[in-house]
Amino acid sequence: MANPQSSLIIKHWDSFGGNFIDSDYLAAAYETGKPHYLPGALMKIYSSGSQFFKVKPFLNLVGMGTNGGTEVETEIVRWRLQGAEYKCARVIENVESSSNLTPGINNTQFRVKLDLDYYAYPDILVPEDNDYNVQVVDKVSDGTGTIYTLKLITDDPTKYLDAQYLNPGREWCKVSTAVPSEMNQWFGTQQYPAIFELESQIGAFGQKIDVTDKAWRQQGRLGFEFMSTDYNGRSSTVNKFLPYAEAMMVDELYKSMEWALVYGEKSTMTGPDGYWQKTGAGIRQQLKDSWVQYVNGPLTVNLLQDFLLNIFFGRTDEANRGITLMTGQLGSLLFHNALTAVANGFLTVDSNYIRSESNPNSSTPGLAFGAQFVRYTGPLGIDIRLIHNPLYDDLRYCKKMHPQYPNIPIDSARMTFLNIEGRGVETAKGLGKNIELLKVKDTFRYFYVPGSVTPMGPITNKGMAVTAKAGYTVAIEGTMGAIIRDVTSCGELITDYDN
Repeated sequence: MANPQSSLIIKHWDSFGGNFIDSDYLAAAYETGKPHYLPGALMKIYSSGSQFFKVKPFLNLVGMGTNGGTEVETEIVRWRLQGAEYKCARVIENVESSSNLTPGINNTQFRVKLDLDYYAYPDILVPEDNDYNVQVVDKVSDGTGTIYTLKLITDDPTKYLDAQYLNPGREWCKVSTAVPSEMNQWFGTQQYPAIFELESQIGAFGQKIDVTDKAWRQQGRLGFEFMSTDYNGRSSTVNKFLPYAEAMMVDELYKSMEWALVYGEKSTMTGPDGYWQKTGAGIRQQLKDSWVQYVNGPLTVNLLQDFLLNIFFGRTDEANRGITLMTGQLGSLLFHNALTAVANGFLTVDSNYIRSESNPNSSTPGLAFGAQFVRYTGPLGIDIRLIHNPLYDDLRYCKKMHPQYPNIPIDSARMTFLNIEGRGVETAKGLGKNIELLKVKDTFRYFYVPGSVTPMGPITNKGMAVTAKAGYTVAIEGTMGAIIRDVTSCGELITDYDN
């Protein structure tokens, strides 16, 4: 007897008969009412898109897009910085009598205790008010500092030093010398800079995919195409899944590196097999020692000027005050609005801001209005060039929202000022950039481990497999890190608020 219901049947269409046929019969019997699939590739949901998938601006900014960064021999790197050639002294204790309110009057001597022992007769020192010139008479070491005996340089017997400059924390510095005009045997002192040695390290990254033989065979049977975006931001369609998966694997590696270059924190731990696992300091951790200012009000041009002059003033000439501002979309908008506010009186007469535009639907000439400010050239050599980093806008990496823009992460308004080329920084001949991308030599590897199948197909004719499995592995790994040689030429304006 025949089996009335075969175990091989997975779907059944009922038969029908009679002399009346309508669409309901056809749909039930032969699925004629199926929806029509529009031809073409699978379209990505707009809200699922991410600019960060298409571009890695910090990697390109510090050298990935040009020469691939600088190769080093090991993941630990060190460099030296030279400090200032002059250092001012500070008062650490008031050693004068509290009743002496007129130190130095009538050419009398007085004392001050400083944290430096550099000075001696015939040095001339000044406190924070350069109206007072005093000369060192003698000095003696005293535990935590040096006590100097001083006298005012003046012919006015009624002049005396303001006693506040003898209090702890006040600053003194050497400015000159005064020696006898005949048979002199006294000579002033000078200072020499301190040298600092700094150390950082580079992190290692890796991604892989494991593919079975059946997945390789069936990847071409997909009923639709995928949208694929490569590392350079170029989009294309693919009708096989595995090339798409490989592209995602490579992009994930570089996204990991970009994240680590910004948000990474230096650490040294052991991995599961006992080998050292090192992570490098991102620019945020490194910039904690730079010029940092927290703001919670509107951005203004005056705020930008004041912040940058704190970095530049008295340290570099006006021809070397160019700096790169890296920020998110909200920071770019705040920058634009700040410049628009001060440039408002010029915009209507600017032919670049109001310009001709075609108007095909009318005989009336067309006009286009508007532009975006991406550069500010200010007084005293200030020159800001703005670049947008989509990482600052990505909700995957920053989930704290801006209090005034609840749909935008607060990092989008963060402004990171980077002196990439080291403009205004005195360097030894042949020294690289101030901000440099580093990678350990011979650590970038993109490879596959074949089983009985390779990315090109099955192994034939007794070919060699590395592992006895029906499939293969594709992997990519590498090392990457960024160092800021001198963070004092950089800074950040950080939007902050009380939680």
